Amino acid sequence: MRYDIDVIQKAEKELLAQMQGATSLTKKRLSLDSGISRQHLGLIAKGKRNFSLKSFCDLADAFGCTATELMAKLEAIMMELVKLQVSMAADKTKGINYVKSTSGKNAQKPSKELKDGKKL
Repeated sequence: MRYDIDVIQKAEKELLAQMQGATSLTKKRLSLDSGISRQHLGLIAKGKRNFSLKSFCDLADAFGCTATELMAKLEAIMMELVKLQVSMAADKTKGINYVKSTSGKNAQKPSKELKDGKKL
């Protein structure tokens, strides 16, 4: 499957957050264990940089798993984002705009509507 760059960046960001939460590693500890600078980790966490293959393998090692296991987690996150895109809109532009709008500090969540069209 081919993924849009926005989906990949959001998935990498989510993966980093999930794995840090699951392992209770601080950015400083993760930086020391992986050999990746805190600045670079911060850019990945903000969705401004992507993992390289080496940094991905280094992160897997720091998280105590294999690169294959970490890739499976990343793939699952990307699949969920794609499903969300499809459910959010019939056309690609609305779906990808949702992914973009939920990736920043001022993320906008879609409004929920009742069956009669009234907003919650």
